[in-house]
Amino acid sequence: MRKKSVIAALILATSILIPTHVSAATPKAGIACSKAGLTRTTATKKFTCRKSGKKLIWDKGVALPQATIAVPSPTPSVPTTNADLIYVAKDQRILRHLTASDGCANPNAATAHLQVLIGQNWINVKNINFGWAVTFNVCPPEQLGKKDSLAWVEVYMDPGTTYRWVYTGEVNISNRNAQGNGISGSTTVPLPRPVIDPHPVEGGYGITWENIASRVQDISAAAYTDAQATIARNARAPTAADNFTTYLSPGAQSIDPNIQDSITLLKRTFTLYAAFPHPSKVFFVGTTLDEKDQTYAKIDTLSPGNPFIKNSFDNMYGINPNLPAGSVFTNSKCNGSDALRNTFTWPDLKAAGAILTSFCPTDNPQIHVEAHHGAAHEYAHLIQIQIYNYHNLRAAQPCWMTEGEAEWAQTAVSPDFSSYLSLQHLHPYYLTTLGTDYSVPTNTVWSASELTDYFANANKIATCGATPQYALAYSAGAAAVEALVAIGGSEAPFALDQRMANGESLDQAFNAVFHIDWAKAVLILSDVVAQKMTHVNQSDALTYQTRP
Repeated sequence: MRKKSVIAALILATSILIPTHVSAATPKAGIACSKAGLTRTTATKKFTCRKSGKKLIWDKGVALPQATIAVPSPTPSVPTTNADLIYVAKDQRILRHLTASDGCANPNAATAHLQVLIGQNWINVKNINFGWAVTFNVCPPEQLGKKDSLAWVEVYMDPGTTYRWVYTGEVNISNRNAQGNGISGSTTVPLPRPVIDPHPVEGGYGITWENIASRVQDISAAAYTDAQATIARNARAPTAADNFTTYLSPGAQSIDPNIQDSITLLKRTFTLYAAFPHPSKVFFVGTTLDEKDQTYAKIDTLSPGNPFIKNSFDNMYGINPNLPAGSVFTNSKCNGSDALRNTFTWPDLKAAGAILTSFCPTDNPQIHVEAHHGAAHEYAHLIQIQIYNYHNLRAAQPCWMTEGEAEWAQTAVSPDFSSYLSLQHLHPYYLTTLGTDYSVPTNTVWSASELTDYFANANKIATCGATPQYALAYSAGAAAVEALVAIGGSEAPFALDQRMANGESLDQAFNAVFHIDWAKAVLILSDVVAQKMTHVNQSDALTYQTRP
């Protein structure tokens, strides 16, 4: 009896414990539970005991919010310099011309070299060519004395490579390493951007490299005709006009009743170059020096929070100049001519660009006509800045193209061929890129050899802007660009730029766009340009050209 009572007690105890055991275990949907409303929580869900028919079972459960477990980030290792390694680019075809953007130095008492970041190591780069370029707008001697130059180098370097400049000696720079050497910020060689195949020239003139030197009289008609065909072809294409804002001050409208012509010509330029990159937003501001304060207040509403337009006006008016004393590009008072500038946001070049004109009273209405077309000239510079990403503009584009392209653009959008011819500035003069050392050459007859020498100097990218010969780009450069258009079409010069911006040499890019070696082409261009620049001093300067 005693034995049976013990067994019965164990059975009773077990039967009592079973539900409790199930409830205490990890609950699962559909498993029996002991009491309706009872809850159990697991790591991921909260279950509730519910009645299902005659049974009590656990429901499917409700997911619980998961706590975020903080995982400490590993401390990044600091890149170190490895002087034992020398960088070798995979691509030994494209020789890049790189110019420093900071590090104003005394070239007689400083050194500079490049390093590239490979993994966690800064390693040295072997220069192919190296030098210093006097750059007053970045390194003003009034403030920095003999530290007036930026370093430049020609190297092989692959796209996507990050590099920096390292300086010793007399250099004005904010960052220095433990040894006291100047260290620039890092820059990455951009990956290649898309390039266009320029539309073939239209008009049926049939000008080629073989015959152009004997058909100089047909060049202007061929180029102008293709420009009009390009504008018509691009009439429905998206352009900068899609996000274009203008402000014309009351004083500017009073001084120049035809000020709207600036806007008309700008829109034609937008269409002419619809195939090329431009700022996402473009402004045109026409005002006067006397209305500076009112105009600045208006600019604050047009471009709130970004003073780039006002800063450029300040530079123009000599309030905060970034040019040396005596520069013709500083206009602190009216002197009978209008003043123009282009400017852009920084460092996001794509965000916005602006064309600025300060109008001055004059008895010569042609002054204002020049300003209207000058707006188109300045917009062409904004396209160049977009193509080359600004810094590469001075590092990759020959000087004859910089102003030559802009000069041809401002004539190409003329409403008629007579205006196209009269607005060409083929009378040569000398001036540096900073607007100093102005003079006029005395010779009225130009030879092909003189122009060949000019193009050779204008292709020395590191130095061509610092010499007075720079301004020959407005005449010789413009005539050369016009010839290129007559052969390859209106899009061909900027298509050439796109390839050079990607690192191709002038010869490589020229072969791709014009299917001729630069060494051969420059001799032909020199002959053509010499003829054009000689004609400008003759009685038939505006009549020898074939009419479209």
